Amino acid sequence: MRGEFVDLQDGRIYCYASGSRGAGDPVILVHGAFTSSYLWRDLLPRLPDGYRVLVLDLLGHGRSDPPRQAEMSVEAHALRLTMLMDVMGVERAALVGHGMGAAIVLLVAQRHPSRVCKIGLINPEMPFPRTPGSTVNNRLTRLATLVHLWRHLAPQWLASALHGALVRSYHLRSAGARSLDVYLKVFRTREGLRTACAQLLALRAEMKQSKRARKSKSSAPIECAALLAAGAFDPLLTESEAERMGAELCQTNRPGQCAVHLMPGVAHYAPEEAPDRLGALLFQLLSREDNPSGS
Repeated sequence: MRGEFVDLQDGRIYCYASGSRGAGDPVILVHGAFTSSYLWRDLLPRLPDGYRVLVLDLLGHGRSDPPRQAEMSVEAHALRLTMLMDVMGVERAALVGHGMGAAIVLLVAQRHPSRVCKIGLINPEMPFPRTPGSTVNNRLTRLATLVHLWRHLAPQWLASALHGALVRSYHLRSAGARSLDVYLKVFRTREGLRTACAQLLALRAEMKQSKRARKSKSSAPIECAALLAAGAFDPLLTESEAERMGAELCQTNRPGQCAVHLMPGVAHYAPEEAPDRLGALLFQLLSREDNPSGS
């Protein structure tokens, strides 16, 4: 694997390549808010051979540049993903996103269907609604409403608050705590504090927007094969919500184009908690025949 920094319009994105070519279009893995490319470490060896896999750190996360004045919304992250594909010479790819990353790849698939051959939504959060009574949801919402205070405190305070909120999304919290120590390290600086505040505000705005979209039931169709995989113990997504999301995702596709899977014993971070099962599901997704637009 080799890593490099890719210059985009509003900052440098860290990206590395894994796997080999031959079996089909490249696969791009997109993590969610307050994690990084480290999320995929156990899944990568379990992906099928013959695929070039690109793994990135979203702006403000991992090794990528802080956003400074750049937007941190799903739309802005999605635009940067398409720009990254342009720079890397990727005409078409299978996109797999986790958490907020699922909303990012979904938006790219909706706006640029010719560039996406398959899509994997892992433990999706937005634009799908979270469980209204979720403890994690409530805690992140409260953190976002206190951004005006966090900005004046030491970075460690917000990083610790994020750690306490997010660790509840792990089935095994001791393992989750170790991972979060890695993910949140970048936010324990003054620049990282500003990044975390910007991402929290963007998340709150996305949640409000997703509620309005849910009421209007306005959603662009997906024309490619799709997988929705979630943990049965995910505090951000109930079984009924996952089934409804899957139904909405599949309504414009041919029979057999979409698959929905709930993984027993898994919470929100499926790439870490169930890499074997998730790898098998992604193998099935990548093995599907393409459904060209208009066929």
